[in-house]
Amino acid sequence: MAEVRTIENVACGFCGLACDDLTVEVEGREVRAKAGPGGTVCPEAARLFRRLDTADAVARVAGEVTSQADAASEAHRLLTAATSPVIAGMGTDMTGAGALVDLAIRFGGVLDHHASMGLFRNYAAVQRTGWLASTLAEVRNHCDLLLVVGEDPTANWGRLFEKFYPATPLFATGERRVVFLGGTPGEKARRQLAGITLSELPGAPVEVLEALALLVSGRTPPQATIGGLPLAEVAALAEALRGSKYAVVTWNAAALDDGDLVAERATALVDALNVTTRAGVFPLGGTDNLMGVNQLMLWRLGYPLRTLVSGQGSAHDGTLYATEAALKDADVMVWVSAFRPEPPPSFTGKVIALAHPDTVFETEPDVVIPVGTPGIDHAGTVFRMDSIVSMPLGALRVATLPSVAEAVRRIAEG
Repeated sequence: MAEVRTIENVACGFCGLACDDLTVEVEGREVRAKAGPGGTVCPEAARLFRRLDTADAVARVAGEVTSQADAASEAHRLLTAATSPVIAGMGTDMTGAGALVDLAIRFGGVLDHHASMGLFRNYAAVQRTGWLASTLAEVRNHCDLLLVVGEDPTANWGRLFEKFYPATPLFATGERRVVFLGGTPGEKARRQLAGITLSELPGAPVEVLEALALLVSGRTPPQATIGGLPLAEVAALAEALRGSKYAVVTWNAAALDDGDLVAERATALVDALNVTTRAGVFPLGGTDNLMGVNQLMLWRLGYPLRTLVSGQGSAHDGTLYATEAALKDADVMVWVSAFRPEPPPSFTGKVIALAHPDTVFETEPDVVIPVGTPGIDHAGTVFRMDSIVSMPLGALRVATLPSVAEAVRRIAEG
């Protein structure tokens, strides 16, 4: 029976929080996350860290088992013959992302991440007006009034409020308050916010945020109700925001139908607050190293995700080169998802999948190359959702599957 190793202060690359205080048990090739400092383990970490000591999935071509080398050769052949590839998913670490950009430079193609919808809804606001963004450390240590727009975000970021509200912040003194606008905190959020003054406003976020910016600026909206709320309730929140020392507005644009408008109105509110006090936005996101992949695209190509590489040049279009739109004109899709068993979207062309070994496909891809997970099978680096901190991930067990970077290198070599 294999010895059980307990490893503390393990970093997690699955969501944009990039927590680095997990406890993990490793027994042979079996891996399991254990309760962390708060006495519980994040459900996402528990699910995605879990590995059994069983044989890994094998490479396949047209549904038939083959070697990694032969699968890479077939992928090379498909890309050589392709006229409009799309490299999608892109759930990988920084080294894997760099290899995928190299692949696009060699064969051409569109590059996009599966979680980029919220990012580009936020970009719509940034491109028009810019914004003043907070970091996780600033929220933890300065924020005395947090406005959460939309539904409870702990469904996607299980330890969010635990990270936002440490027992002893460095600078925030006195009452700390959280207001949910257009959403309701669940049991997990309430537990993490124990001791924090918590309130809810059920109004429509876009209208309420717009009115808050006016009220903070000293103007009064003409209507008696704002987004379904009495003007007096909105005015009371505006007064609380104006009286705060450091207010922060946070939202998940991907989960809001009008996420781009929420981002724009939240930015305007923060701008108004910064005339007399301090405030910032904290957009939520960052799943599967989204922020790191986007950063690398900017470094390498001068453009963010949703960029086409063709010949000696590249072009960016946030709508035309989104995965769903780009696939309409594509003949080959390279799907990459190393952090989680995320299946590729439906596509009628050729599919090359560099996939988590537990992935269940609705339709068998033309080429399947199972890959290891950063932070479990091999070391890597990811970026936190605020784009400030890059987090090193360590290997927890001996790898039997290649990393995305290794698999891409084999494909490129043919």
